[in-house]
Amino acid sequence: MKQSLARLCLCFSAATWLAAAVADTSAKAPWLDNKAVGQAIEPLQLAPARNLADFSFGGPKKEAWMNELPEQLRQASPVGEQDNMAQQYDMQIFISAGMPEGVLKHLFSQATEFPRGRVRFVLRGFTPQKIGPLIAKLRALMPDPNADDLVIEVDPGAFRAYAVDAVPVYLVKEKSPKGDKWFEVRGTQSLKVAQQNVKRRSSLMMGELYAISEPDILSVIEDRAKNNDWEPVIARAKERAMRNLKPGFDLPTATETTVRFFTPTFTVPHDIESPGKEGQGKVLLAREGQVVKLLEHTKLPAPIIVFDPSDVRQTKLVKSWLKKKEYSRADLFVVGFNLQSMDAKTPVTLELANTFKRPVYPWMAKLNERMGVESVPSIVEQEGDRLKIQSISPQAYE
Repeated sequence: MKQSLARLCLCFSAATWLAAAVADTSAKAPWLDNKAVGQAIEPLQLAPARNLADFSFGGPKKEAWMNELPEQLRQASPVGEQDNMAQQYDMQIFISAGMPEGVLKHLFSQATEFPRGRVRFVLRGFTPQKIGPLIAKLRALMPDPNADDLVIEVDPGAFRAYAVDAVPVYLVKEKSPKGDKWFEVRGTQSLKVAQQNVKRRSSLMMGELYAISEPDILSVIEDRAKNNDWEPVIARAKERAMRNLKPGFDLPTATETTVRFFTPTFTVPHDIESPGKEGQGKVLLAREGQVVKLLEHTKLPAPIIVFDPSDVRQTKLVKSWLKKKEYSRADLFVVGFNLQSMDAKTPVTLELANTFKRPVYPWMAKLNERMGVESVPSIVEQEGDRLKIQSISPQAYE
């Protein structure tokens, strides 16, 4: 089973702390007062936060990694965050929807005072089939539920890595010429006070902690995986791959060499609108019936060669084209209902990939409809907002 982070990004927008304060001036919590925090400074207890990038999970032996992983994560204690997606943030706050709503509301409001995208809130998971209510609850606590300035991510691996068993926990990045380091403080406090406590090297524990209400979504997945027999699933996946990787479309062989052009377009089926600035009004993005030239908005990354590998002449032609600089990176697609692989267990496209030393894909009817290829072998290239399609007669090269 692939060991990866379960991530879900919920983007919300900015409103000012002043607006929240005016709305509820009496709700200011004691922990928001800088004077009430850090009076009794204990000996330094801060430690560099653990780094996800340094964990080596090893090979996935049967169920072993599921039991060993948590302890491996707890023992890891690197000095910095070098090759980690968290590098883009200045602060990370581990939270739970089970925390008092007033605490969450104040934290979200304070985050809007930081540069956009520099603060990350992290959740451990969610109850399966109940992600909707979780999102709705968090949105309701945002300064502006319709905007997109705050970042909340479901990252159970981070909870494991930093051994977070109660919230809130704050990870604060300190920049240094020798490399950035993450330091942590625990307990309810404002974001700015958490930064100050890291600078003062105050106590690791500064305020009240709360239980985490969400399950570890990785544990949920692991438990379900233990109870499943994966052999039939793998067998069905292989069977689908065999069907999907076999060409299911055919084209005639070119009888003459021609060059034609084709402009891929898309007709907008209905008006497409977007919410206006700050959620006010609507902005028309595209009108019903509008024709969009697709290649004005995207590019063909490499030339495409479509051919029938059962025709020896076409195979020789394609090999000669691939030696040319302009076609050395071309993507190969094949047609032919009757193509058969030498090994019944291996898709014919995989056998061809070994022959051509690059991936080979099946040419599908839907793809042909969008590209406009009429015969093979053909070379498809982009010229401006249209496709140039060269169909070459293999008879000319006999």
